[in-house]
Amino acid sequence: MAHNTNGGSINAPASGQTNPYSSPLEPSFLNKEPQDEFVKEVADWIAYVSQGRNDIEIEAKFGVVLDKSTGTRVAPRLGVLVETIVDPREATNMRFESKLSARQHEHLNRMLNDQVTRTVSSSYPHARMAFRHQQTTDDFFSQDSDSKFRVSRDTKTGQVVECIIKKRLGDLHVISPKREVDWRISVNTEEKVDVRSTEGTRPYYSRRKDRMEYMHQHFRIDLTQVTDQANVQVRASHSRKDEQNENVLSF
Repeated sequence: MAHNTNGGSINAPASGQTNPYSSPLEPSFLNKEPQDEFVKEVADWIAYVSQGRNDIEIEAKFGVVLDKSTGTRVAPRLGVLVETIVDPREATNMRFESKLSARQHEHLNRMLNDQVTRTVSSSYPHARMAFRHQQTTDDFFSQDSDSKFRVSRDTKTGQVVECIIKKRLGDLHVISPKREVDWRISVNTEEKVDVRSTEGTRPYYSRRKDRMEYMHQHFRIDLTQVTDQANVQVRASHSRKDEQNENVLSF
């Protein structure tokens, strides 16, 4: 008779059966990984919102999901113990604030820089991570409520880096009661436009952006500090954003 690790005994395998402890543990009795409902829900939502378009941008941002009426974080009072997707139909009384503390920003910056350094080694066996530091001034021009018309210029040279109309197709909020931050997945379209279309108009809002970009395979991680210049008020905020292009997703 065999013994288990708790000191008890277990019956020997029946005739014709192999000892279950003699081979690696399989993912299930069907030898298949159980379906991850969280991942499937996100993938199905992206497929539904994008409606087969091939020009979409998918981004995830760290921040907090707040109650619109009280301004307090939603996660501690919803009665869930683990990371949970909020039904978009139930999120009308919630708002997402994309903001990290200076301490969180510093932690992520150090972690990402360490990974860049680690992947530079010729002996590193996996995909490398590239890095770019970019400082831009963003001017926003009037557009409809679902779109943002943005012109980004290099802060030092004034050269146009990007001129786009960005339209939001949908948001999915994810609350994380065991962590300091929640996150939001957004699906957008980005249309490149001629910067000359802004001639003779004044931006309604401007900001300076100090961004560190980390590229890994099909993904880009942005660690950004923003200085808001609206209404002569200066406000520094920190955010982290992961981006992925639609054409590398599979459903």
